[in-house]
Amino acid sequence: MASRALSTWLPQVIIESILIVVSILVALGLDSWRQNREDEEFVRTALSNFLIEIRQNRNRVDDAAPFNKGLRQVLSQHYDDEDISSVDEFVNMVEIYSPAALQSTAWDTALATGSLAKMEYKLVTALSMTYSLQNRYDATTRSGISDLTSPQHLSDDNLKLAVYNSIRYLDEVTSMEAELGVTYIEASLVIEAALENLGTDSPDESVRVLPQRDLAHP
Repeated sequence: MASRALSTWLPQVIIESILIVVSILVALGLDSWRQNREDEEFVRTALSNFLIEIRQNRNRVDDAAPFNKGLRQVLSQHYDDEDISSVDEFVNMVEIYSPAALQSTAWDTALATGSLAKMEYKLVTALSMTYSLQNRYDATTRSGISDLTSPQHLSDDNLKLAVYNSIRYLDEVTSMEAELGVTYIEASLVIEAALENLGTDSPDESVRVLPQRDLAHP
């Protein structure tokens, strides 16, 4: 009789146990699917913001680069001709210099929210290289020619040296602007490919979804 009860009870227990295990696995699977969808949407939003910001930064560099290159050429010509006769004349020439004011809101947000951890290594590397170069440009242009033309660094006696140092400074700036232009293009291509893999079109370049932060002049 006990054997008969066991034969009746055991299959029921086994079936119920299997149902419980299956229910748990299904629930875990749904949670995992939901989390993956949320992560995917999180990454998609971050990439769209990166692409918009990088396009805007590239436009700013493209606007500033020809002007700074022209200023460098003018200074170089005057230096060769040795016809800058006074400190005031030199200051008037270089005070119109204006570096590109670049943004890093998308990068700062990605660091703060942890979205970079959800991206592929190749993509994170491209973004890191882009913003590292941008930070170097920001550090170089933060004080800029204002340091070279400050009273403690400038006098009639060392005017020619000041002109020479300004030319070297603009050499560095224009070189970095050229490098930034190429880097922005490469980063944009990587981001666009990632968005395409996620089934998302590239955002409109005219759309601004991020608050603006002026890095060159905080």
